[in-house]
Amino acid sequence: MTGQGARRALAVILTLFLMLGVAYSVINPIFESPDESLNYANIRYLVEERRLPVLAPDAATKAHHPPAYYALSALLTSWVSNENFDAITERVNEFWIHQIDEPGVDNKTLYLHEPALERFPYRDVALGVHLVRWLSLLMGAGVLLFVHATVRELVPSRPHVAVMATSLVAFNPMFLYISASVHDDALANLVAAAILYTTARLLTRGPTTHQVMALGGLLGLALLTKLTCLLIAPTVGLGLLLRVRTKDGRPKWGSLVRSGGAILLVALLTGGWWLVRNQLLYGEPTSMGRQVEAWGGLRSNAPNLAAAVRELGFLHDSFWGVFGYGQIPMPKWAYAFPRLLGVLALGGWLLQWSRHRSQRESRALDHIGDLPSGTLLVLVSAPLVTALTVFVRMTLIDTANFGRYLFVSLGFLAPLCALGLGEWGRNSCADWTNIALVAGLIALAVFALVGVLRPAYASPPMLSPAQVQARVDSADLRFGESIRLVGENLSSHRAKPGEEVTITLCWESLAVMEQDYVYFVHLLGQEERIIGARSTHPGLGRYPTSRWSVGDRFCDVIDVNLGQASPAPAVYDVEIGWHNQGGDRLTAYAPDGSPIDLVLLDQIKVTPEQYPVVTVPQRLGVDLGGKITLLGYEADDLEVTTGETIQVTLYWEAKTPARDNYTVFLHLAAADGPPHAQHDDQPQNGTYPTSFWDVGEVVTETRTISIPAGLPSGEYPLLAGMYVLETGERLPRLGPDGTVQGDAVLLDTVTVQPGGS
Repeated sequence: MTGQGARRALAVILTLFLMLGVAYSVINPIFESPDESLNYANIRYLVEERRLPVLAPDAATKAHHPPAYYALSALLTSWVSNENFDAITERVNEFWIHQIDEPGVDNKTLYLHEPALERFPYRDVALGVHLVRWLSLLMGAGVLLFVHATVRELVPSRPHVAVMATSLVAFNPMFLYISASVHDDALANLVAAAILYTTARLLTRGPTTHQVMALGGLLGLALLTKLTCLLIAPTVGLGLLLRVRTKDGRPKWGSLVRSGGAILLVALLTGGWWLVRNQLLYGEPTSMGRQVEAWGGLRSNAPNLAAAVRELGFLHDSFWGVFGYGQIPMPKWAYAFPRLLGVLALGGWLLQWSRHRSQRESRALDHIGDLPSGTLLVLVSAPLVTALTVFVRMTLIDTANFGRYLFVSLGFLAPLCALGLGEWGRNSCADWTNIALVAGLIALAVFALVGVLRPAYASPPMLSPAQVQARVDSADLRFGESIRLVGENLSSHRAKPGEEVTITLCWESLAVMEQDYVYFVHLLGQEERIIGARSTHPGLGRYPTSRWSVGDRFCDVIDVNLGQASPAPAVYDVEIGWHNQGGDRLTAYAPDGSPIDLVLLDQIKVTPEQYPVVTVPQRLGVDLGGKITLLGYEADDLEVTTGETIQVTLYWEAKTPARDNYTVFLHLAAADGPPHAQHDDQPQNGTYPTSFWDVGEVVTETRTISIPAGLPSGEYPLLAGMYVLETGERLPRLGPDGTVQGDAVLLDTVTVQPGGS
């Protein structure tokens, strides 16, 4: 690739970057980017109060951030009204943090958005936010220009490396996302890239008065932009130390002190007033102590090295794309390509090192690849110092693990990666290798936009009645006067403790609603004890009821987590309902209009990892219809007086999967006619239907029968068995040869004595 070809490629990259950036800014609802509402509040404070904000100890604001980005944004948007700011930011989705580590669409929105306040043509706060977003996007484009210029300065003979380095930044989904947000990182990244470009010129051309003044001014601007910019200050010092040397390699201390002093003086004259202000306000020049206090303090056991090491994977992934406040990751497979790029870049440098190690010429001692070894050391220092500083902060603060904090080193990190990647495509393969890698980066950026961000914020698709019927089982339940359940489906009727139960619920709007109602799903055990619960706004936070139109029809797929301590085996009811923001439930109605106290949709069985071994005291082993075996029983003293009770524990085993729910009977039988006493119910007081029994599972249940007062003394048979409630048909008792031997099992004989005897 020629220099002219590289310039054309740069124009194409810039165009694609701006097009994708605008798309990111449009698809991403306002204030969903990290701290965007706080950043915009800072801007509005400058516009409306015409002074700098002060960070309060108990307020998590952005008042501690330097003012440069906010001042520029305030100048741009000072004429824009801000009437709807509170109307948008007060509608917080209280369920948005659900499954923060999982990709998908389940409550990824921080706010319950009202399109009428945010859609194009933009007005009021939406207009102001988008103007600032596009200003940030232009700053991102400036970063690309500096990265491209840095590579052209360092290795002018390899223009395709400049294209690769620029593409690594331009099509990084996270860089696009932050560059299309209201975030002071945008200006911080631009200032840092300018500092590193100027440092690259210092390395190739030596220090000049112009460069010294430029570095001082840029470092002063860094003080006024964001303190993370200063993470590359050691790189500037190292570059200056490398270049201000005598012919025999010794530092020119006089020149070094003069140049370094000039840089420091200009930086302090430009931005030092901010440090003085902080010292006067907070008793410290950086306000970091007040910032940490306001944002929750240090980790409880800081410094926590183990926690920081565990979070390195998130640091990498969020460098490439974990959106929102960290709750919108890409699918795990999407990070494979960036990891491959990292491995190839590192492998390319190892390849260069091995090549030069094998050479015996003196050039191998002072050059590695296309760079002098000293220059390479300076380049490496920027990402290395930045990464180490971020890691140290991670040991102290649990919110310091976002990969975007490394973006200030992109001006040298991207060229390093591009040079490493370039080793795999030298000579005739260079252009094709570049094209393949750049195409992969563009594909990743597009996928993050349309495959991750857009679904996370888009309203659920509206469905026809036929589409609902094809997806779920039909239902017809009304909640209040405006909401109807038209379909439901439980993905599985089996789960283990700690797993998730997935339920599809399809809703229809019957009337326009002004309130934002919340629905819930409960898994109920005995005595209606809740062992699993989820609450959410409809559309999983993306379609609150205040936005519904009459006739809207859509489905939610919602997960409910079972606690690790959930009793098992057990069968739980699935309950649903709606309530308002105050917690008052909406009345549920059956299809005939009658009210329902408890809406139970379905049942689910929670199974243990392994069923316990059960010892049967009085073994029988009676086969009932080839479906269920009455293994045996255990009974209290069977000599009783009238008015007393008998407790009997029955031991059952399923021989085949049961489709029906059988009713168990325990009878104190009469010679003829109905029993004298009985306890008929589904197993375990109706909580463990036989249709949920697993083959080979032993089910234990205890039943109680009361001996009626006035029952004549004598001996009475105690019978047990099962029957179908709807028909009364009993399961037959089968003999060893399969012949029917009755429809009840004789457990024992009960001796009844008169009361008071």
